[in-house]
Amino acid sequence: MRGIRPIFLSCAVVAWVALSGCRTVSVVALKRTDVRVELTNQMVATLDRQEHYFDSPDSRLAFAERLHEIAAATEEPGAFYSAIANELATLGEGHTGLVGSASVPFSETIPPVAILEVDRQFVIAGVAPGIEGGGLKTGDLLLEIDGVKASVALDQRVSVTPGSTPHGQRARAVATVLAGRTDQPARVRVRGTDGADRLCYPLRFLLEDAGVERVRFGFLPERVRARRISPSCVYVAFPDFHPDRREQFEKIVRAARDIPTMVLDLRGNPGGRIRTLQRVAGLFLDEAVPLLTMREGTQEEKVVARLSALTYAGRLRILIDERTGSAAELLAAALRDLGRAELLGRPTAGSTRSRQSVMLPGGVLFHYAGTTEFLRRDGTRVEGVGVAPDVTYQPSRDILSAGVYGDPYRDPLVRLAAR
Repeated sequence: MRGIRPIFLSCAVVAWVALSGCRTVSVVALKRTDVRVELTNQMVATLDRQEHYFDSPDSRLAFAERLHEIAAATEEPGAFYSAIANELATLGEGHTGLVGSASVPFSETIPPVAILEVDRQFVIAGVAPGIEGGGLKTGDLLLEIDGVKASVALDQRVSVTPGSTPHGQRARAVATVLAGRTDQPARVRVRGTDGADRLCYPLRFLLEDAGVERVRFGFLPERVRARRISPSCVYVAFPDFHPDRREQFEKIVRAARDIPTMVLDLRGNPGGRIRTLQRVAGLFLDEAVPLLTMREGTQEEKVVARLSALTYAGRLRILIDERTGSAAELLAAALRDLGRAELLGRPTAGSTRSRQSVMLPGGVLFHYAGTTEFLRRDGTRVEGVGVAPDVTYQPSRDILSAGVYGDPYRDPLVRLAAR
């Protein structure tokens, strides 16, 4: 059995696979029906090799027929890709979909705000500085989006949002419910904490062609960030599992190794490399123990912690929510199963397969879940299930209105974890 390969669990891995022939096809060429049909054929063939997509030849054939209908009916590249992306979202796989580009700007956009669902209402939890927020404030309730009732707009967004679990899909839809055309701001009616309604006009931003946000918004920073919030506790915000994070985190562990409690915030962390997971886990362990089982077909291999000269031996509390995905939720599961960490928050996204990607004509990124699956130490799956917290916590609108969600010094969940 070969060793652990460099695997992305949420960020893109370039894999040409059967789509290598698409490399020279231009956006203009997509106007030809035969080109669009061939492209859809290759996409279906790629998915067909991943056994989890289609449970029978009939389901595969029905999916292919829908794509062929789209190929025959849509000439404009953006409309073609948008319709294909909507069909991919019906497969119920959080690592599967399309990301648009500057030349084919069809895909979901990123609003300059963070949105959370509280008691079936959509509350602004954080706003980017400057004009991008278009007048939105923390604590605002979304009432209407571009003239559509917010609950209806969310239902529409859910129907075209990939997700491996219903709660993970819904959280992702809530986060992007303001997505839309990039050539005009959203027109949003909100109700403020004072009870008054008003109109706001937040801007929208496309994703990068490689699947990375042009501008990051939310509560987690670009780098691993640490704050000593009391003499006995350090808070660490961990944004993703990019290879650079291990070195950044090691520096924090070196400085914090004598502090009794660490609160590791993985809320909103989408995942990343499995090797980064192994090295981060090794900073909390003194033995190279198995963390997970990697299964591909009939073959299995243990994912083992990679030890470091540094070790944090204090008490570990990990914060999770429905936006915690892939490598992030697998790390939380592994350290919880080893008795090394307690989990607080809400169940994770349950989207943990390996992810592969290929660039399509017009710079559009096609990403799909491979056959590699990860199991917890007791053999149970995280894919399609998620990881449950030991302590459940749901922020209230009052908490969000106060602007303390994600604040290492004032967030109630951070304070609870720090006790």
